[in-house]
Amino acid sequence: MIRIITMEKLIQLLKPPEKFTGKIIILVYHNMEILVENNEDGNPIPEYNKIVSYYDISTSLVPIGLMNGIYYSALTVDDKNDIPENTKFMNVRHLYRTSNENLFSLAGLGRQIADWDRTFRYCGKCGSLTENHSEERAKICPECGHTTYPKISPAMICSVTRGNKILLARGSKFTQPVYSVLAGFVEPGETLEETVEREVMEETGISVKNIKYFGNQPWPFSSSMMIAFTAEYESGDIKIDDKEILDAGWFTPGNLPMLPTPYSIARRLIMNFVENVADNS
Repeated sequence: MIRIITMEKLIQLLKPPEKFTGKIIILVYHNMEILVENNEDGNPIPEYNKIVSYYDISTSLVPIGLMNGIYYSALTVDDKNDIPENTKFMNVRHLYRTSNENLFSLAGLGRQIADWDRTFRYCGKCGSLTENHSEERAKICPECGHTTYPKISPAMICSVTRGNKILLARGSKFTQPVYSVLAGFVEPGETLEETVEREVMEETGISVKNIKYFGNQPWPFSSSMMIAFTAEYESGDIKIDDKEILDAGWFTPGNLPMLPTPYSIARRLIMNFVENVADNS
């Protein structure tokens, strides 16, 4: 677990870094990409000394927190080509296929916080330049007092089953032929269950019943909180929307297509279906 520290304590720790006795790591970002390197120990995150010797961190660090005695912060850079030797920028999404779950979660969290810091520099109420709150992770406007917090967008994700089959779809934004359960953002005024019903109908033309809560997972892309459900087929034939979905179908446990990463709650939903079919056979 990551223990969040305040901006005031962060300044005490990092000015100068020698006052912090633990290890310090800076995650460097450019838009959706994180700086990585090839090294012998298999950890793709560059060491602290390599980053501070190349980048000016005096005014641009964003606090993330402490995890297992290691302090993490984030740095956003504008030029993705001006980088230290033996490093490159990699899309954060790719980490969940090439690294461990903890590293992917950490990289995603850092990217989310860094992006929030970069895009909320001005007050949405009066337009003044904001300041970092001294006691919590927030931006406060010195002119009107308006306070903003990191954006979190609630989204539902749901497995729909029909006996020993599960409804899976390939999204138009997938770079690989991956099939997953259906998902979508919550609209204002909707309950989560209403979002499940609407999204499944809009994307596949299927009506569902017996909607039940399954679990949740923070997801850094679009700063989402994925709230997972299971549901059962009620009626309808598959008719994809042709915009967000390229293909959809009913799959049995023995005939599953390429699936999402094991780190995702989407994969957990699918494997839960597989286990339930096995238990009932």
